[in-house]
Amino acid sequence: MSTPREQAALWFARLYNAAADHPERAQFEAWLAADPRHAAEYHEFAELWGDFACTQRTEALAQSMEQNRQRQRRRLLQGSVLAVLLALGSVLGWHAHRYGALELDLQTDIGKRQVQQLRDGTELMLDADTHLHVHYAPHLRQVELLRGEAIFSVARQPERPFVIDSGLARIRVLGTRFVINRLPDRLRISVDHGVVQVDSLAKPGESQVLEAGQVAEVSADGRVQRLPRAASDAFTFENDRLVFEQADLAEVAASLSRYRQTPVRAAPGKGPRISAVVQLSDVEGFLQSLPRVVPVRLHNEAATTLLQPR
Repeated sequence: MSTPREQAALWFARLYNAAADHPERAQFEAWLAADPRHAAEYHEFAELWGDFACTQRTEALAQSMEQNRQRQRRRLLQGSVLAVLLALGSVLGWHAHRYGALELDLQTDIGKRQVQQLRDGTELMLDADTHLHVHYAPHLRQVELLRGEAIFSVARQPERPFVIDSGLARIRVLGTRFVINRLPDRLRISVDHGVVQVDSLAKPGESQVLEAGQVAEVSADGRVQRLPRAASDAFTFENDRLVFEQADLAEVAASLSRYRQTPVRAAPGKGPRISAVVQLSDVEGFLQSLPRVVPVRLHNEAATTLLQPR
């Protein structure tokens, strides 16, 4: 069984700079109340760490240790306690790296994709012409998807939820892999594995819980609905393809625009639905061939290609 001093060191490592509502706070308070030695050891350890963490105090402490090897501070830093301090320094350094604050602004150009590894183990794959902002706090991981599409492979940290604000909806996860596609008039979420909760921002109470293989869409007016389509289609851009399944012209135009310097816009009105697999290396060829296979026409304007139903 560990000694009160070792237990104090472990509690100090767990709760160092932790918030008042840390899930283990009640257990820690019970440990303190269980034995007067616990509080004494913890406070002595916290005071010692304050000295140890300060450069000037550390230097003074070292000089004092050289002058009098029998002093109480020397005894505290000997043997197992010194080992605990060194180990604790490593733990706190790792904790700060994995759980500390982080701000990142990530953008990709037209036709370019990017993989970003975050320090908690989460991986983001940004599709072309995508913009998102990452904000990590000690108890919350938050991403704002401002434009485009991204694959999220989220590292599981139950004590620190992962939240994406994507304009029309807020998506909450603990650990999973999914895609969010922010189209001009809707938002689509496709889940590879894990569980994702989608909450409409425009309609409070309107939500869906998605599991592996499921897809949902949030409309411009805030409605959340499941779609009977394969979630795997949303991940194909990482393998240099786009998959359209009964896609309307607005979705086709927005998706192609991410890989074309001249953007594509869909004209108002009801047009044909398109099912196709497009190689990213041949986006232009696919676009130019569309009028031959579906009732649409292309109209080239100064800085836009208009996709119109015939």
